[in-house]
Amino acid sequence: MECDRAVALLPRLIDDALWPFTRLRMNRHVAGCAACAGKLEELRAMQAAIRTNLPYHRAPPGLAARIGAALPREMAPRPLRPWFRMPAFGMAGTGLAGALAGVALTVLVLGGQPGMQSDVMQEVIGSHIRSLQADHLIDVQTSDQHTVKPWLSARLDVSPQVVELKDAGFPLVGGRMDYVDGHPAAVVVYRHAKHVINLFAWASSGKADATFHTEAQQGFNIVTWRHDGITYYAVSDVEADQLSEFAHLVAQGG
Repeated sequence: MECDRAVALLPRLIDDALWPFTRLRMNRHVAGCAACAGKLEELRAMQAAIRTNLPYHRAPPGLAARIGAALPREMAPRPLRPWFRMPAFGMAGTGLAGALAGVALTVLVLGGQPGMQSDVMQEVIGSHIRSLQADHLIDVQTSDQHTVKPWLSARLDVSPQVVELKDAGFPLVGGRMDYVDGHPAAVVVYRHAKHVINLFAWASSGKADATFHTEAQQGFNIVTWRHDGITYYAVSDVEADQLSEFAHLVAQGG
């Protein structure tokens, strides 16, 4: 892991907001890098000073209950579908060998796809989940593509594809800024029926275009591609064919 990316992830390491694989890589890097270890200690000292010196105000009794009562009721989340199913091994040793060979081939194929590294995938899925659980799904709420695109372009080093797909069943609802793989990312937010689709985009200057690749993890479907120096990840719990249709429409400009 390079120091530039590690420094960007240090605040999330302190807040315990990294996925296990990324946290392991960060801990290994900090253990062997004096510069990053020093910056980590500075952040921890700053955090301790803030907690010690700033006044603490306890919330009045009943506040949590009033907030909970004022929030709209949400539908229960759909059960997560396992993305990997263990094969049924036969009694013959060739069955086990064949199954293991199939798993190895799958790993090789996925590993060869541009932009599909496991740590990046986990961060994208984690950000998608957090956006559904916390009040940070949308920074700019509008169905006007001519508002969302300039808003994102003015704040980030990327100008992603933003198209209105209401007639195709994917209405635009807004956009937000996020942080993925050690750099800022734009997120264009769509809906399909009652499902949210997060379309992540970040600059990938100098990297070749990549065709569409679909994968399923942790009950979510993901479609990724790269075009004109921008990497795209579309993430949702909609059906895989519907998300693939959405991705193709975005790439074609609607």
